[in-house]
Amino acid sequence: MIETVPSYRALLVSYDPFVSDLAELETLLASLAHESRDTPTPRSRLVEISACYGGELGFELDAAARRLGLPSAELVRIHSSGEYLVYFIGFTPGMPYLSSMPGGLTIPRLDQPRTKTPAGSIGIGGAQCCVYSVESPGGFWVLARTPLRLYDPDAAEPVLLRPGDRVCFRPIDRAEFDALAPQ
Repeated sequence: MIETVPSYRALLVSYDPFVSDLAELETLLASLAHESRDTPTPRSRLVEISACYGGELGFELDAAARRLGLPSAELVRIHSSGEYLVYFIGFTPGMPYLSSMPGGLTIPRLDQPRTKTPAGSIGIGGAQCCVYSVESPGGFWVLARTPLRLYDPDAAEPVLLRPGDRVCFRPIDRAEFDALAPQ
């Protein structure tokens, strides 16, 4: 096996067909699945993420609010009142996929994903919320941005959030965003 990539409902297993036989690999994986057992997950942490909603940082807040039939301030209130669960980290290093979005905020992902979404952007799409850890393509509606770095390859722990963590968003204004950003 070269790599394994978990998702919500599946496990992608990459392998070298010149080294491993598919039938043998399937048999091995099936035997390992029968040996699996429930193990305790690491202790869940509650992580507060500062979020500057709207304006140039949350550049799709007003459009998402219109699509949801809500005033922008109400969308911010509902979004920032929830407590989200980190389901998994993926797509880019350190990017959390968050569930448990408050009712009424389910919105289809963008019809045309953008080619660049700034690092720290907080978005919603489907019934999920995410925080872009690095600049990357993306299809979530960007409501806000955080000055926190979710991924720092030079840090002792390069990824801020872990699966099982809980996240809450604390609204901040642009002045506080600018003050926190250099830190």
